[in-house]
Amino acid sequence: MHTTNDQLLPNGTQAYNGEIAEPWTQNGASGDTNLSGSDAELPQVDAKMIPLSITISRLITYAYTELVTLVDTLPARTDADRRSEILKYTDHMTDMLTKLLVLVRWAKHAPQIQKCQNIIAYLDSQNRYFDCAVDSIYAAFMSMPGVRMRNYDVGNAAEILSTGSYQRLPVAIKRMVPPPKLSKHQVRETLEAISGIIRRRILCGEPVPLAMRRYVIKNGRIVFTVPGEFEAQLTLLQYEDNIPWHIVSVRVLVAGDSLLPSEQQIAVNTRQIVEFAQQILVGASTQNQDSSAQPPQLVQLYDFLHQQCFTVLLETVYKQASVLRRARWENLLQVEMAPGNRSLLVIRYWTSSRVVAATSQPGDKSNVITFQLSALPVPRPIHAPALSDEYKEDAEFERIENDRRNLIPKIGLTVTWTANSGLAARKVWTRTVSHTNELAAATGDTAESIADFDLVLDPSSVNTEQLLRQVTWRHARSILKSLYELMVESQQFNESAVELLYTAASGVTKSESELTVEEVQMCTAIPCLRAWYRQGEGAVDITVDTYTGRVVVRASEAVAASSSLSEAMVGQLTDQLNRQPWRIAALLVDMRSSLALADLDCLVHKSLGLRAQTSHAAQPRTLPGFVVSSVSQRTESAAHVSQQPQPTSNIATNFPLRISQQEADALVRGVSGSENPLSRIRFYMVEGTEGVEEQIGPAGSTCGEWYIMVAMTDRLQFRLVLLNPHPKDPLLYVVAQVILLQVGRLFSSVARRLLMEGNLSRAEFSGETQGSPSSTPSEREITEKADAMLTGRTSITLDYLNALASMCRARLALRLLQTQLTRWKIPYSFRLPSFSTSPHGHRAAVSSELS
Repeated sequence: MHTTNDQLLPNGTQAYNGEIAEPWTQNGASGDTNLSGSDAELPQVDAKMIPLSITISRLITYAYTELVTLVDTLPARTDADRRSEILKYTDHMTDMLTKLLVLVRWAKHAPQIQKCQNIIAYLDSQNRYFDCAVDSIYAAFMSMPGVRMRNYDVGNAAEILSTGSYQRLPVAIKRMVPPPKLSKHQVRETLEAISGIIRRRILCGEPVPLAMRRYVIKNGRIVFTVPGEFEAQLTLLQYEDNIPWHIVSVRVLVAGDSLLPSEQQIAVNTRQIVEFAQQILVGASTQNQDSSAQPPQLVQLYDFLHQQCFTVLLETVYKQASVLRRARWENLLQVEMAPGNRSLLVIRYWTSSRVVAATSQPGDKSNVITFQLSALPVPRPIHAPALSDEYKEDAEFERIENDRRNLIPKIGLTVTWTANSGLAARKVWTRTVSHTNELAAATGDTAESIADFDLVLDPSSVNTEQLLRQVTWRHARSILKSLYELMVESQQFNESAVELLYTAASGVTKSESELTVEEVQMCTAIPCLRAWYRQGEGAVDITVDTYTGRVVVRASEAVAASSSLSEAMVGQLTDQLNRQPWRIAALLVDMRSSLALADLDCLVHKSLGLRAQTSHAAQPRTLPGFVVSSVSQRTESAAHVSQQPQPTSNIATNFPLRISQQEADALVRGVSGSENPLSRIRFYMVEGTEGVEEQIGPAGSTCGEWYIMVAMTDRLQFRLVLLNPHPKDPLLYVVAQVILLQVGRLFSSVARRLLMEGNLSRAEFSGETQGSPSSTPSEREITEKADAMLTGRTSITLDYLNALASMCRARLALRLLQTQLTRWKIPYSFRLPSFSTSPHGHRAAVSSELS
């Protein structure tokens, strides 16, 4: 086996194990050889040779592998087999390593042997060259006898010597030789001449479309610039009038926003556009020679490039919308563009199944933006009734009409935006533009004149997401305006209780009249409908999520957080408003009613002499009006569900009082004459009244209990209910008496007393008051304050509830006193004192209520 050295030094000397082998010389000594001039010129012969390092590496790997195999197999063998295997392995490895040692020692002389092989290969190659040379000489010898030398060309030689050139070369050679380069002065003159020819053709020749009237002629070219569409550079290759224009370059100015990623950009094949446009110019030149009725070259060029710009705009919007549909607008956007009809683009937004009912009816995909290339209307001919018939039939008149039609755009872009608010008729906004740059400006120049449905799209920086934000922002504002009108028309909220505000990017809240044109066009101000369900105490901010189209309700930051308005109530209001947005006024009134009852529940625990009564099976608190099942309906549904026999009991189900079902239904229906939701009724036990009925009633009468029944219809209603034990069933009570309480004057007197004591500020009254903060409220304002508390427009404080409890106990004490005087036959009479404005004027109001 032959081996080669591992290292090759720069002078051709090879080294092994750090020893340098000297180059081979003729006399065996170190020095340079002159056999072939240099060792580097000798061919290197490496056939059938392996480096010594690979041989050593393979042998080491083989020895290690066999040793590992032997170690793994020896434990399973007997001692004799172990000794035998170890001996075999040792003998075999000794033989292999001995061979390797011999090979390594032999490799010390490998450089000299290698050089000998290289010399032999060099001599073989020289022998081959010599044989080839001999064969070539012999072949030339065999072919030369038939060769003859031509006669001397004396004539051409004399011509060249006399004239200095050869005049008989073919003419085609002159055409192949490039002409000499023009000087800078000649180039300048040539370009000026071409520019003059172009200027003459433009001024005196074919007409130029109106959109291409903005051009510059310089450096032998004419540059047409159509803002927002394209820039074309044309020139003339010949001086004839019918020669078609030659397109130097075309640059499409319609492009995507440079800040967008590359996946939302499209690559415009400008080279292909130039080729098609050049073909159109050549064809137009031929048609104009055959018929004068064909449009001029520049008109056909403009029509083609104009349509291509609109196509690039649609393709850009389509690609960006497709990327958005897979990213941030997933399942909220649909993009449609037929492969065979690239002139129609349909974008549907707010397509989720959870979209608010105010924006999309079931099965109706009406929130659509449509882009469609359409033919523009042909202008009417010039009306010239005074002209004679001879002039009307003149060819010049016909030519003028044709030029007038040819010079205007024939293709336009129709943008249609269809939006459904669910609160009014469907709104459709349509705009047809003849140039792309018309989309870059709104139809109005002020914030008030800009329509609610308007689009702004910059063709030089197309951003489909920004376009969608404009659409959804304007759509959201339209929905909020409709909700605002519904609340004002309901007459349950005045204009001061409903505000349509806008939050700017800086965080400043503005009204619609304070918006700037930039904020409306760029949609940077977030619209918000603020509804004050309580005067100066509580408000909710209603917005529309521009991504999903859902109405979002949250507690307003304009007032301090209220513990009564829980997240559950806000969530229920949001769900109901998304299902039935036209009921916004009723839903807010229901929430206000629920908060009024919730405030009473909180105040009862702090009051003196009242204790709240809960139902036997407590139900989760919901907004009034959301669960409208009455007591009897719940009982009937429970009876249908239960299939097993139940123990006989006449106690009303889910009712806070232990009375029969019939009396419970009668109490509920008596609130408003119809079945009222149980969640709108509260019962509070009046403590300290035990034994009053036992003293009032005849001898042997049982002890009854007094309750304050609070019901919320359009306003709070208070009743005093007396329950006596049932004569037969010890678990039941019977309703003995129901007294309607008129608390309007009571609350007014309490408000007057708190105001005089300094516990009630002037600013807490109705915001409609025009007086100064330090002035004393009038009687009308005090009455309106009490009415606002009863309707839930303001919260009820503990002072009013304690006054109500005091009035009830006074009513029962007066009844007891009246009964005792009657039993003792003592004459008495009622005297109603005049209304007092003293700090204790509420006592007179109590006396008036008790009468």
